[in-house]
Amino acid sequence: MRTWAVMVLAALLPAQETREPLVIRVASQGWGEVGTADITKVLQSAGGALAVHVPDRKFPPIEVSRSSTTPITLFQRGPAGELRVKLNVEGSYWAQFSFQFAHEMGHIVCGFEEYSNPNLWFEETLCETASLFVLGRMAEGWKTRPPYPNWKDYSGALQKYRDDRIAQAKLPEGRTLAAWFREQEPALRKDAGLRDLNLKMAAAILPLFEESPERWAAVATLNAVKGDGSRTFVRYLKDWSASSPEKHRDVIGKIAARFGVSLDR
Repeated sequence: MRTWAVMVLAALLPAQETREPLVIRVASQGWGEVGTADITKVLQSAGGALAVHVPDRKFPPIEVSRSSTTPITLFQRGPAGELRVKLNVEGSYWAQFSFQFAHEMGHIVCGFEEYSNPNLWFEETLCETASLFVLGRMAEGWKTRPPYPNWKDYSGALQKYRDDRIAQAKLPEGRTLAAWFREQEPALRKDAGLRDLNLKMAAAILPLFEESPERWAAVATLNAVKGDGSRTFVRYLKDWSASSPEKHRDVIGKIAARFGVSLDR
């Protein structure tokens, strides 16, 4: 009877609570007037909202410190294999903390690697997608199960932060993602971090992940095949599909189709 009760409870809990919390160690300085315990709670909520959909991945501890420039996940790990993330936020701007950390978690889930990759813009786009996805999950979850009971009202701020970014990310009226992307691809291949463009593409593919969140598991093999500076986007997507388990190839094909790419040829 007790085992059955535990199973029922697990089914009722939000998804992010059915997985062990991420181990996150926040540096003690650089965050203004907010404490590391509160920051850790926010980052565990943000990271967990994504990590729960990649159940086969074991994540090492993540060390988070303050950046004076842009947020980044460093390629060089800590002495015990820790992942090292730097965020550029201070104060109790939990939506901004969440947006930035979810983006960096996107890189971690993608198995980020340092190699010549003119298609890195696509990983950056997936990470922006992760940020929008996570904010939506947190906004909903914090209505009833925030890290602290008195944080329920923050759910509205999380939702507004997400909604504002999606509103900024609309494609030109009457343009498909595929047609718009063809015009932007040369610039993207030169600069992966064109955030306005990344965000537009992220908003366009976000529904694929919101309708089936388990699709996030597909991005874990994004960097399994490492090409060179000449690899086309079509080749990049085909390499990703070929290196993925069969169950993930459907969503890769759907993403490719949004960009006007067929993986069948």
